[in-house]
Amino acid sequence: MVTKMSFSQMRRGRSGITFLLFALLDFGSADTLPLTMRWSTKGFGPDGPWNAVLVELGSAREEIALYPGGWWTSYIILSSYCSNLTTSLYCYADDADISQTNAIPVYGKAHRSIDTMSISGTDIPNTNLITVEDGYQTYPGGKNYPLEVGTLALGAQGTNQTFGGIGGNIVTGWLWDVLKGIESYTYGMHIGSSSLSIPGSLMLGGYDQSRVLGDVSAQPHTGSSAPINLLDVSLGVAAGSSPWNFSSKEGLLSQGNSSLLGGTTIIAAPVDPYLYLPQSSCDAIAAELPYQRIITSPSYLAFTFTKDSTNTQNLTIKVPFALLNLTLDAPLVDRPMAYFPCYGTGGIYALGRAFLQAAFIGANMKIGATNWFLAQAPGPGYARIASETILAEDATTLVSSHNSWEASWSAYWTPLTSNGATGKNSTDSGNPATGATTSKASESSDSEGLSLGTKAGVGAGCGAAGLFLVILLVFWLVRRRRRQQQKWSPAQQASMGHMSNGSSVQYSYTNRAKPHEIMELGDNQPYQGPFEMGPGKTFSIDYQKQL
Repeated sequence: MVTKMSFSQMRRGRSGITFLLFALLDFGSADTLPLTMRWSTKGFGPDGPWNAVLVELGSAREEIALYPGGWWTSYIILSSYCSNLTTSLYCYADDADISQTNAIPVYGKAHRSIDTMSISGTDIPNTNLITVEDGYQTYPGGKNYPLEVGTLALGAQGTNQTFGGIGGNIVTGWLWDVLKGIESYTYGMHIGSSSLSIPGSLMLGGYDQSRVLGDVSAQPHTGSSAPINLLDVSLGVAAGSSPWNFSSKEGLLSQGNSSLLGGTTIIAAPVDPYLYLPQSSCDAIAAELPYQRIITSPSYLAFTFTKDSTNTQNLTIKVPFALLNLTLDAPLVDRPMAYFPCYGTGGIYALGRAFLQAAFIGANMKIGATNWFLAQAPGPGYARIASETILAEDATTLVSSHNSWEASWSAYWTPLTSNGATGKNSTDSGNPATGATTSKASESSDSEGLSLGTKAGVGAGCGAAGLFLVILLVFWLVRRRRRQQQKWSPAQQASMGHMSNGSSVQYSYTNRAKPHEIMELGDNQPYQGPFEMGPGKTFSIDYQKQL
């Protein structure tokens, strides 16, 4: 039986249909929210701990941890490392849940390959990878250490690449260009701090606005690295009295090297661990360290940059010494040992994870909008609810939260009183010229100093750990590809020094005129490294004593 509808019923029905159509149209035109990466709850590295993201690989969907922030190519460590018991009785890469060989096609011991990578439930087919099957690092003293965590590339000048007949997708580029799953070929990241329980934040196609504080500097990237002009490095105190006999000290970048008075180009390198600065700058900072109270006081190391690639404004990022409170642990040393993560170099300079614990970094990789972004990130008092913010395809800058940096730290540090400003701790020992210093918990007279075994007090000197084997593999790969260089696109040619390992700081290694000294804490004996591999050498980083 057919029931007739009144005019009013029909009108109400049409209104409902119209509303539904508008709702569907509005939904269809809505911007796509950023894809949020998952982070491991564990910290990694015998020179950290460092935060790492989680991805799944291959048909077996094995979950592994990777350091994010590389360019072009992701590096994956295979489980065959753990069968090499000649290097270590324990496979430290197990901590990162390394991938099984049957989940990834392998071409040689270290070669280009492709496989499906799953990120937060989304599968990216034919992801561009370098799979590393065998090798180890040799640290000062001759100890061999299997690699632990690979790297995740977040972008490049293109959305995919082909080398040697192997074509692969770049994760963020494929999500934007092919899947249309994110609004833009962009990312925003704050790696946070494992030791201070600041979880990492990484969004593809946008960023967490609550992780961006104050002014934002936007400057061009190269498609293979993120350069910016570093003007100075200084010491300061955010609140209370100073632990030094000064309230602030500038000029540490150029101290001992007048050629740096106008600043220098430096690269943001999230997949590398340390502060890669001129040796004279490391020495100048180290001369003011160690001092146990600085790691719980509002004292910081500040980096001042040219903002927006102009000469009219500056941007300063403050890194509290609590974040530079790092430890060398087994198997690198017999007992936990404090170190200051400054690697003196004469090559191209870089700021790795030690710096980026305190900074927000993002980038737009779309051709014509190739800017990268730098801003202050919050401390342990960060906003617990993420503020997902979409970045448009042509975004050349981003909007900050304007939250207070001091407020994000105020509950986690102890300002010093004027009575506590006694200068350097007399129990500290070290050589001010080199900054090579150790600190034993039993020797410290500062009750507020953190335990050396877990969060060791800051010591000064150049970190001897954490350089990736994959950093050195690029030499072998670049030599093989030079014969193909004329076949590459201009974008690929311009980035030859970076795309092999996804690390911008790699470029500085390939262009260093000579090896540079590093220091094992507690030992003034200098070492050299890394060395370029010669024919017949294993894929290893080999530090040798300087003759």
